[in-house]
Amino acid sequence: MGIKRIAKLANVSIGTVDRVLNKRSGVSKETEKKVLKIIEEIGYSKNTTASRLKLAATKKIKIAILTPKSSTKWSYWKLPKKGITKAIDELTELGVMADFYDFTDSSTFKTQVKNIFLKNYDAIVTVPFFKNASNSLLNLAESINIPVVFLDTEIPLHTTANFIRQNSEKAGMVAGRLLHGLVGNDGHYFIVNISNDKGIHANGKQRENGFRTFLKSIDTDINIKTITHAIDSNFTFTEELERLFKNNNTKGIFVTNSRSHMIPPILKKHTIKNTFVIGFDMNKENINCLKNDEINFILDQNPKYQGYAAIKGLYKYITEQDASDLNIEIPIDIIVKENIIEV
Repeated sequence: MGIKRIAKLANVSIGTVDRVLNKRSGVSKETEKKVLKIIEEIGYSKNTTASRLKLAATKKIKIAILTPKSSTKWSYWKLPKKGITKAIDELTELGVMADFYDFTDSSTFKTQVKNIFLKNYDAIVTVPFFKNASNSLLNLAESINIPVVFLDTEIPLHTTANFIRQNSEKAGMVAGRLLHGLVGNDGHYFIVNISNDKGIHANGKQRENGFRTFLKSIDTDINIKTITHAIDSNFTFTEELERLFKNNNTKGIFVTNSRSHMIPPILKKHTIKNTFVIGFDMNKENINCLKNDEINFILDQNPKYQGYAAIKGLYKYITEQDASDLNIEIPIDIIVKENIIEV
């Protein structure tokens, strides 16, 4: 059933039906009600793809992507970018395009936000690493009605926001359950966090809280120690850590980020045995350690899919005013050497 048939049934012009469908002014409440009733009765739905194909040549949907700068030490952010690129490639014919911006700290994040708002973007995909700066970004976006989707982490912001992320606290609890099955109540547990100039990242804290919550629910006397190292340095053993790891207890190491591959070489260097390791993310280094039995579990938050879903969700919102795919909780996938699928 097309617009012409709706117009005929409602005894109005095609332009009037178009204004109702696109929520534009110039239609009386009575006429709008009559048109909407007919639309509901016949089950009409707008062919968004066809409409976009017609508009693609003249009206683009431009999306700004603002993520941390990838490096050899911090390659995680290449993964959501792959997902974003895949979604953009699929939607190119429909007039969707993206520009990539990156940042290294809160100062460059703010600078890039200013650069983005100097241009006419229809949506923004970024990460909520800096609470105040993220709130400022949301304020600006809301003032000109631009949707924003945050990846990777959820933090409380001043207003309702869209997040495509894993529940970090639940992920920490899963890590606790898995390690406890190997280490037990009498072993020693170590949490390895990374920090930057603003301290430990929010999802690192959330994962640690979940991990501790689970283990303490088993036995409040379980021994848990947190180790924090700087993001721009390699993880090394202090004399205290070497002493702690040299004891005969079974040990479990929970790395709250994608750098669990740093641990096996240190354990090997110091000839430390009877130790189990769990971390996050399917980067090449972690996969190799998993294959070699140097890491026992990897929890995957599927960052490639996060990026892909963000673009698809924003496209659906911009073209159909449907926000149902702007908030997604990513499942906690448990990867062992037997179920590795490299993509």
